[in-house]
Amino acid sequence: MSDDTVEAKALMERADSLVAGRGYVGRECAEDVVAEVPEVRTRILGWLRTVSEAEDWRRFERLAGVAVHLRPDGLAPLLASVLASRPLGVNTEDLVDMLGELRAPEGVEPISTLVRERKDTDGPFFTFCVKGIQALGEIGGAEAERFLRSVAVSEPGAWPDPLRRHAAEELGIEDELGFDEDDMLGGA
Repeated sequence: MSDDTVEAKALMERADSLVAGRGYVGRECAEDVVAEVPEVRTRILGWLRTVSEAEDWRRFERLAGVAVHLRPDGLAPLLASVLASRPLGVNTEDLVDMLGELRAPEGVEPISTLVRERKDTDGPFFTFCVKGIQALGEIGGAEAERFLRSVAVSEPGAWPDPLRRHAAEELGIEDELGFDEDDMLGGA
């Protein structure tokens, strides 16, 4: 192993150790990592590729949490490709959140595919599907809006009512479609 490779690995290990065990990686945590390991700005995308190839998904998620706040070019396509391939052990919910936060159009297809696949099994609260619908709302754009509209205006029974309402809310058309919030939430 070359000295450069050893140094790069040591830097990645150091950056990862600053995040490990901290839970959610917010902006402040990402700034702490950059302050301790300034090279993270230029190397994080390469590190993410390396750990994804090694299928080290816990490390991938921690470093991706930092990367979301740094927004390196190429991050969104990498996250979308991992989400689309759905390797065993990857936290798809976190990837959906990250793609939404990045407003990444690359995320529309894998997110909408997951929502479509889980719509019949995610109930009764539909937490994953709602998260996906909200991420698509954050991403916006014609493709996301097309998917959200297809859910919102679907025939009753084609999609669970809570998902239809959430999609309509993301589009701002829930009143137009006649969704009654009290009925949807089980109120009187």
